[in-house]
Amino acid sequence: MSALEYLSLGDPAFRTDRFSAYQRLRDHNPVARVEPDGTRAVLTRYADVERIFKDPQMRVQPKAGEFPAYLGTGPGATFHKLSLPDLDAPKHTRLRKLASPAFAPRALGHMRSWVEQIITDNIEALAAADGEVDFVEHFGMRVPAEIACRLLHAPATDAETVLRRMPALNRVLTHTPLTPDELAEADEVAQFYFDYIGEIIDSKRGKLGPEDPVGALMLAEEEGGRLSRDELIVTLVGFFIASYHTTMTAMTNAVHALLSHPDQMRLLAADPDLAPAAWEEVLRWQSPVHFITRYAGYEFELHGETIAEGTQLLLGIASANRDERRFPDPDTFDIRRADKRHLAFTAGGHYCLGAPLSRLEGDILLRLLPQRLPAMALIDTNTPRTDDLVFPVMTALMVAPKGV
Repeated sequence: MSALEYLSLGDPAFRTDRFSAYQRLRDHNPVARVEPDGTRAVLTRYADVERIFKDPQMRVQPKAGEFPAYLGTGPGATFHKLSLPDLDAPKHTRLRKLASPAFAPRALGHMRSWVEQIITDNIEALAAADGEVDFVEHFGMRVPAEIACRLLHAPATDAETVLRRMPALNRVLTHTPLTPDELAEADEVAQFYFDYIGEIIDSKRGKLGPEDPVGALMLAEEEGGRLSRDELIVTLVGFFIASYHTTMTAMTNAVHALLSHPDQMRLLAADPDLAPAAWEEVLRWQSPVHFITRYAGYEFELHGETIAEGTQLLLGIASANRDERRFPDPDTFDIRRADKRHLAFTAGGHYCLGAPLSRLEGDILLRLLPQRLPAMALIDTNTPRTDDLVFPVMTALMVAPKGV
């Protein structure tokens, strides 16, 4: 592809063989203009993506301090305007500082026991299964849902109802205009979350300490109103969304990667202390999120291309994490890789707030599963995935927990 050609992100060929497409872009079109008018650009090299993430003048909002008019003034718009991923400084800085104690070492220390119990119980359920099992259905979806509910003190029995409504709310976090029907549904679901999480907050008043993620945020709301009720609710819903979706994807990717590379599974079974490094390699090799959006805060030159102020930049995280300019032999899955400084958690001021929880979950999963189920085998290597540009998740992963 030449630099004068436009990239069609909707091209089935682009989404079918993504990593080959990403490599072609890195090599021949590192600033790929998106059709039809070229006002969007896809960046796929590690150095370029990292540069944008770390530049404080790059924005997550199309225009500083402005929000999309198409969102209206309903609950969906309120959710968008208070959501950490969609805020720039100084609002983002203030909210992030208040939310950070939720995933500080003290809080994680109190969470580890119940996170480990949830993962252990579900590994035992896999071990008890005979024949073939869909890992996505029986573990990948179930464990993150249980963790997300426990994190927010929501009844586990509510998980299906709460999670089923999430996609409609996610639409207000994108940078694509909504139809009137989509906006109406997003407003309805946003109000549901305001009411649902609000009831949980009210029921926990005075019962949670600062070591609890919800308790830490409630203290910020109660002590001098540093956090408004709406900000508290939106932040907690954000925790719920992030802790479910990306964890589901990462856990499924981890098991798929290990079962596709039996030598790596054997290494991990022989040395459980490789678990943290293995989790980082999973996140590098198969990033849960493939693209994140930023907007150029000023005009600049990149690879001979002029990027105008306000240009929407689609940052290719999955591509950057396979960039041979950054990682030797990047397409090889190697849990003993020396350098795993990936961008799956992004970088800079919007670095993933929940990264410590993800690492805790990954450490526990990859320590326990190879020990308990060392013979687990992949049944079908042709795993189905959604063609979503940002979240291409596996919809099924057939495994034999006891081997074949």
